[in-house]
Amino acid sequence: MKKFSKIGMFFAVVVLAVVLFETSVSAHGYISKPASRVYLANQGINTGVGAAEYEPQSIEAAKGFPTNGPQDGNIAGGGKYPLLDEQTQDRWTKVDIKSGPLNVEWTLTAPHRTSNWEYFITKKGWDPNKPLTRAEFEPLAQITADGSTPDQLTKQQITIPNDRSGYYVILGVWSIADTGNAFYQVIDANIINSDVTPVVDKESPTAPTNLIGTTTANKVSLKWNAATDNVGINGYEILRDGKVVGESQTTTYEDNTVNANTTYTYTVRAKDFAGNKSALGNKISVTTKEAPAADKEAPTAPTSLMSHAQTDRAIDLCWQASSDNVAVKNYEIYRNNTKITTTTSTMFQDINLINNTSYKYKIYAVDIAGNRSLASNEITVKTKPLDISNTWKPDQIYNAGNQVVYNGIAYTAQWWTKDNSPDTSDVWKTASSTTQVWNALKAYNGGDKVTYGGKTYQAKWWVKGETPDTSTIWTLVK
Repeated sequence: MKKFSKIGMFFAVVVLAVVLFETSVSAHGYISKPASRVYLANQGINTGVGAAEYEPQSIEAAKGFPTNGPQDGNIAGGGKYPLLDEQTQDRWTKVDIKSGPLNVEWTLTAPHRTSNWEYFITKKGWDPNKPLTRAEFEPLAQITADGSTPDQLTKQQITIPNDRSGYYVILGVWSIADTGNAFYQVIDANIINSDVTPVVDKESPTAPTNLIGTTTANKVSLKWNAATDNVGINGYEILRDGKVVGESQTTTYEDNTVNANTTYTYTVRAKDFAGNKSALGNKISVTTKEAPAADKEAPTAPTSLMSHAQTDRAIDLCWQASSDNVAVKNYEIYRNNTKITTTTSTMFQDINLINNTSYKYKIYAVDIAGNRSLASNEITVKTKPLDISNTWKPDQIYNAGNQVVYNGIAYTAQWWTKDNSPDTSDVWKTASSTTQVWNALKAYNGGDKVTYGGKTYQAKWWVKGETPDTSTIWTLVK
């Protein structure tokens, strides 16, 4: 059979992907397996796509496809990246997939609350040499979400029909629950029909070529040229010093299990869908860098800090990863110039906030030696006003941080509660600036203020049932 070169289905290394993005994070997710058209551009395999190479997560348009969404001819680029909309039989690198169950992975650089995920595939007889239009697609799968925020690496399974073989385009649409937008990704797939009675495939792939590597003190990064096969490439095995240390479905691999100032020998071999393996590719020897005796070099500052979602009590943050001469340990998150937590992720959700209130945020990176970066850009974000329809219900369970409205006043639960009226129970705390009328049934904590008999009183400590004008626990304020 005539051989053809294909790139196998990709796994994404999330942290690496974030580091590679050189521009601001203006949107929030892409398909990393099987590798989408724009993700292959990010990896340097699809070329000539302009700014999309650095923003695979940024293809955002109105949700509601096919009724709404990007216009015909702009589906792949979402109306933002026209170079991605070029369409011919040979313009884009194909990824090999088999008909039947297909695992799909979305890498979410900024997860949103989700309505659903939808998949479409070009119809039989479609013309690969014309711009993509919605008329060329038919529904493939729909995965309903519950409105929650998905995992940063979201894994799903769809089924590729067995009545197709060869080049087809698969469209993935991730619809957001709290905005009117969705994220669009197209996959240029070479479908291998698993239901066609196959000739026993005993032909091995060609060996990968041009293996090269770069090092730091604790990492070896490898890259090679793709192998070819009479059917398709299903992945690669990476060997270090003669032993398999990992697998990849891309032509890149990172080995993070190495020691500083140590020499290693690497080689790679390909495997196809029948399990045939190629001969080993070229060998290379690399030496990891020497770890500094005393690391005094701080990480670079986190960049492009932004908020991609807000509610009446939560603010979601994301930023570009820092780099370091050894390794970044974590990130310090500051709200209103006070450190509130640390995280190893490049995303964070700040919860239990006050509704309709502005907060300032900035981020610092810290390496394993304790060196601290300069601050990221500082942003000011405001929580949304409390939904007045969120009225307290006695038969509903509330957890710490849940907010309700009762008699026109907003309250926040301090711990689990049910059937405890907000105006009388100390489980509820109000953020209202309006001083409440004293209630004999309600417990008050030190510092709480009430009005009684036309005067304002402040509690010295916890108190319940004691009249403000006669109790020494209450202090007259005015």
